[in-house]
Amino acid sequence: YLTIDINLQSILFEAIKKGQVVSSAESANGIILDPYTGEILALAGTPSFNPNNQVIENLKNLKNKTISEQYEPGSTLKVIPILNAILMEEINSTTFDCEDGEYYLPETKVLIHDHEPNKHLSLEEILIYSSNIGIAKLSSIIGKEKTFNSLKKFGVGTKTGIELPGEERGMLRPLKSWSKISQSMVSIGQEVSTTNLQLSMIYASIANGGYLLKPKIIKRIDSISENIILDKIEVVRRVMNKNESD
Repeated sequence: YLTIDINLQSILFEAIKKGQVVSSAESANGIILDPYTGEILALAGTPSFNPNNQVIENLKNLKNKTISEQYEPGSTLKVIPILNAILMEEINSTTFDCEDGEYYLPETKVLIHDHEPNKHLSLEEILIYSSNIGIAKLSSIIGKEKTFNSLKKFGVGTKTGIELPGEERGMLRPLKSWSKISQSMVSIGQEVSTTNLQLSMIYASIANGGYLLKPKIIKRIDSISENIILDKIEVVRRVMNKNESD
């Protein structure tokens, strides 16, 4: 017996199918999970296939892209440097000059942009406006070692361990291979890759008060000889405390 809720599964599938059409995307996928238990309540992707058909027209549609396709997460990963900054008083109470939307990274010719120009932003406003420049500036204070260790702690570059085949681990390059701009790029979700499941577990850890959980998709196993209930919550590690998540 799976943890999947058939009603949520149907709602999710229809929502991402509509989203794929509206955005003219090649594919779409999504997850609904319980952040307190790690149970996967819905897991869907489009284009899909009907398993009752004996002939599958496109084998790519068999791929479970929520776990088997990694990509640059972009702004969705900015929550991690923001969490680091909250713990540093010198950053938490500071405003950052976001340069009217254009900024050359120090000692480089690399120009980064914000999608809308802003002047001075607080830490909260950097998150609200998803400022690449603000994140790049605060990450230079956080430091590359802490940036790397935080991403690793939250599970970037590591398989979640879900009981499904074909899971990708994502990509987080070792510090020794980082360039001058890697710290800024990684902090805004570039030069790094995740799966949607990894990203979901990161946000679940924030929602549940700071516990990175192992996702579960098997709820119960019945056989003639025994009945196994898999209700144990598996904590991978504590990634933050409740005050930080608040």
